[in-house]
Amino acid sequence: MQLITKPARKALVVTPHPDDAEGGCGATMAKWIKESGSEFIVVMCTNGDKGTSDRELQPAELAATREKEQREASGVLGVKDVVFLAHPDGGLEDDLEFRGQVVRLIRQHQPDTIFCIDPYRSKSHTHRDHRMSGQVALDAAFTYAWSYLHFPEQISQEGLKPHRVERAFLWASESPDCFVELEEANLELKAEALSRHVSQMHSRTTHDRMERIRRWSGETGEKAGVPFAEGFRRIQFGIGSLEWQFLDG
Repeated sequence: MQLITKPARKALVVTPHPDDAEGGCGATMAKWIKESGSEFIVVMCTNGDKGTSDRELQPAELAATREKEQREASGVLGVKDVVFLAHPDGGLEDDLEFRGQVVRLIRQHQPDTIFCIDPYRSKSHTHRDHRMSGQVALDAAFTYAWSYLHFPEQISQEGLKPHRVERAFLWASESPDCFVELEEANLELKAEALSRHVSQMHSRTTHDRMERIRRWSGETGEKAGVPFAEGFRRIQFGIGSLEWQFLDG
């Protein structure tokens, strides 16, 4: 178990639905943005248009509401920008279109770090969009974004450049191996950001939400020997230098 001591310079957060990123790494975003000047871009993969039990609420209306809520939640944390890919809720596919979208964003923003949901589970099941978003984020960074030969039109027609991502932090992992130590103020911003997702959070009060976050963060912190923490599984991409020598001539 290791504490993360090197904040991201620039991070791309690839998240399936509105509110997932705040729940998974919201306190880390708040801490690094405020204390280290980290730049965060949130990539919202779906429009969340199925996230309701209200049969009277139309999907298009819900999607518009959730986009507004996501912008407000990201504003609370200090996120630089939110990119809405607007795939239908439950409709993410591990296909060339989606992979190309994430590759384009990696090349545009050139993050050193990506955050995403851990797509690999052996003990429990998870939402299909969660698996697809995590898998595509990792593949886009490791397999595609660094190579001139993948999605070459982004380079020849859009003026983008290949980019190597250094590392990924996966939240909601069954086997977290590194942790970000947090303060009470970071937890408060996480709770406030989650509270902006009114369409999803109406069943609990802000006080109850804060108590749950404090309890979960405390339990995670115990694994790292600190009062509060968010936990991740870390992947160092380590894309080999031989490919770069070849591609750079």
